[in-house]
Amino acid sequence: MNAGANRTLLPPPTNANMSCPICRSPNHSFIVSKNEYDIHRCPACTVMFVHPFPSPQELTDFYNNYHKSRQYKDKIKSKIKRAKKRIASLGKRGDLEFLDVGCNLGFATEAGRSLGYRATGIDVDTDAIARAKELFPDAEFRCVGSDTLTAEGRVFDIVYCSEVIEHLTNPLQFLRDIRSVMSESSVLLLTTPDNGHYSLPKDIHKLAGWTSFRPPEHLIYFNRKSLKDIFAAAGFSRFRQCFSFKPSAKVIAAP
Repeated sequence: MNAGANRTLLPPPTNANMSCPICRSPNHSFIVSKNEYDIHRCPACTVMFVHPFPSPQELTDFYNNYHKSRQYKDKIKSKIKRAKKRIASLGKRGDLEFLDVGCNLGFATEAGRSLGYRATGIDVDTDAIARAKELFPDAEFRCVGSDTLTAEGRVFDIVYCSEVIEHLTNPLQFLRDIRSVMSESSVLLLTTPDNGHYSLPKDIHKLAGWTSFRPPEHLIYFNRKSLKDIFAAAGFSRFRQCFSFKPSAKVIAAP
């Protein structure tokens, strides 16, 4: 993850007979196992997902003091530079409100602040937020989920969400929460691994060897179709996927 995971542990469907987390279809089936977790595919929206999901407590234990945070800290300058380039490409200028969802150590938050925005970073990892405040004291950091901002009625002009959605048990509600803190003129930039990328093998057993195919860290595996479907279901009226040479999807969307 570039920006860490906003691991809002919203209640998943009943695990024993859970439906597809994107289109809610019950007609999904087993395709492969990895790391002792079963992966299912939904034929309706083509998304792949861990079945059943780990419990909220299991996920909390897994992400306690998230292991990748230490790796990210060694790449501060490069991560800020990449996030700054991505954010600047949106072409929005002025005294704007910027939100980094799943900010981890705050690299993208600092990138937004350095571009002149009023930058806020949120994450539910208390350790990551504490370190972000130390690293970037001029930005605002809060240890909350996106649903908290929805309840507060906050509105942001730019929302940045990098390598987060694949970690969540309820990505549809997560996107609805994000949409609720955006105005009609706001824009969302979201990235996530693309399991349907042309550079990846089509055989599921070979695909399971891909570095981003790693349950329980990644719970949901999107491709272009399933991303389009979930954004439509979340109520976004404008949606664009950018070309990438790497197996990563970059989405620009607006309400």
